Amino acid sequence: MALTLVQRKKMQQVLILVLIAVMLLTASVLWFGYFNKGPGSPVSVVKPEGAAEGIEGSVPQQVEINFDVLLLPILQDLKDPALPVLEPALKGRNNPFLPF
Repeated sequence: MALTLVQRKKMQQVLILVLIAVMLLTASVLWFGYFNKGPGSPVSVVKPEGAAEGIEGSVPQQVEINFDVLLLPILQDLKDPALPVLEPALKGRNNPFLPF
């Protein structure tokens, strides 16, 4: 069944409305997510001490690891789960690519 002129015009109007909606959605996502400097985006960057003028960065945090947990008695009772790996006996020639 062929489309009449009225049906094509209505279809074009619907497609134009869909295109406008997609463009508005894209513009709003770009505006609120990329261009808008909201409270979640950093405004100023703190330079670490001794940093060069052209380098921007944040102050590194101090990390402390508590190794006293490894000294618990229950962990001392654990055995090594791996069996020792034995080297297999040598088979064949030293250089297998040499002709006989």
